[in-house]
Order: sequence, then C-alpha cells, then structure tokens
Amino acid sequence: MQELNIVHAMGDEILFVDNLRDAKDLPYVRKSYNSIVHCRGGRIVVEMGGSHQVKVVPGQLLLMPAGKLMEPMLVSADTEASALLISDRMLKSVLGNQINIWNKAMYMREIYVVEGNDWLGGIQKYTRTVFKIEKMPLLSREIMVSFLRTMLLMVCEELLRHEDMALNTDTSSIHDKEIFNQFLQLLSSQEQKRQRVAFYADQLHITPKYLSSISKKVSGKNPMRWITESTMQDCYSLLKDTDMSIKEISNKLGFPNSSFFSQYFREQANVTPMEYRVEHKRVVR
Repeated sequence: MQELNIVHAMGDEILFVDNLRDAKDLPYVRKSYNSIVHCRGGRIVVEMGGSHQVKVVPGQLLLMPAGKLMEPMLVSADTEASALLISDRMLKSVLGNQINIWNKAMYMREIYVVEGNDWLGGIQKYTRTVFKIEKMPLLSREIMVSFLRTMLLMVCEELLRHEDMALNTDTSSIHDKEIFNQFLQLLSSQEQKRQRVAFYADQLHITPKYLSSISKKVSGKNPMRWITESTMQDCYSLLKDTDMSIKEISNKLGFPNSSFFSQYFREQANVTPMEYRVEHKRVVR
C-alpha cells in the first residue's frame, strides 16, 4: 500500500496530506474525517455516496463529510492535490453555529465541489506553512485553530453562494438546527447506526416525536430516513473495502442475523449484499 505522507496536528484532530497523486487508499484514511481537497492540477473523479459522480478540476475544492462513502474513479497522472482532514469534533468546535452551513451543504444539498476563487492561493500557501513547519511556535494550537476557522468560514461563504443552498428555505429556529446537527453528529459516531428513533432522541434528551418534527422541518427528511441512509453507507463500505463475511458485517452493524441483514440490504439497494460485493469489490491491499 502506498504510504501517505501525513502530518498529524493536534493529535488526530487534524491531518494534512500534501500530495494525493498516488494516494489511492485515501478512503481508508478519511472515513472518520471531514476532508477538504484542493486540486491544483490534473483531474479527479470520485463517486460519492455510491451513486453521485463528482469531477474536480484545478482551482476547485472537493468537500467530503465524515462517514460518506467515497470511491476514487480517476486520478490523472498529472494530478496535483493536497488534503486537509478534520475530525467531527474539531469541525464543530471551530465552526460553532456555522456548522449549519456545512451540514446543510453536505448532507441535504450534497454540494461537494466549490470554486476556490482568489483567496485559495493564499490559503494553500499558509496551509503548508502552518501544518508543515518543523518547529511549531509556542502558540501553535491557537494559530492552527484561528487559521482553520478562517479557512472553513471562507469555504462556508462559497457554499452559501451556491444556488442550491437557496432552495427550499426553511423556517426552523437556531435551536432546531442545533439539535438536528447534534443528531447528525451522534448518528455519525455510532458504529451500529441502525437504531430506533427513540434511541437517538433519548441520547439528545428529547422525545422521538420532537426529533422527527425537527428533522422534517430542517432537512425535509424524517430521522429514520437519515438512519437508513447512514447505515447503508456503512454497509456499502464494508462490502467494498473489507474481506469480512456477510455474517461478520451483519454482527458488526448490529443486525440480529445475516438473513435479516441481507433482506434489509436488498430492500434498500435492490441487490443482495453478495451481488453488490461482486460488482463493486475493491482489492484490499
């Protein structure tokens, strides 16, 4: 497996990869992170969520939320790109209430590519300076957090300019959005996501009815739909990227047995788990 030149910053909260040209195993690294990929040359084509093909050209940023299935389709020989990987906890801490913009774009509108515009060159220069400096300054944490917040806010500004962000403007309150974002974060953190709505509502200290109301109001989808989609992302990933048996996957994801798992998967994907694996299996290195 190609070893990635990864710079760890603030433990495992932030990772920086300077050259993705040969990083064919990025999906293994980024599953637990929100990723911002800057394409400086060449062309990148990825499949997001199992069905959404995204093309990235020089001057654009590819945005990938944590937990979202990502399959590289094409990384051209002349590709020059770097990536900043940010944990959910750090993203929430740095963006604060503006996490609403990121979540709406990533999960509801599925906007994965934005234009870098004039500010991107400066950001790229400082990214390398901040995350690759050999001797970190005494105020390294403060410098990193401040830089990260500036960069993420500029990304959010570009997301707000996207025409799809203006569609179906909701009237939900800031409190509603905050609870919904907590629900998404809680859902993302669960290894066994296929739980009843009441499980997540209990963790959030609200009623299932209230969670359903907020989810529908903010996103247009009920929480069970979010739970199912997130569960299927894990199913797809384990079938494609591991050699685990169907029974092992079923157990890992919390299904009562492999027969139930196969029935559940077929209802959602219109194929059996084994049929999906045969068609999409990657070579595990």
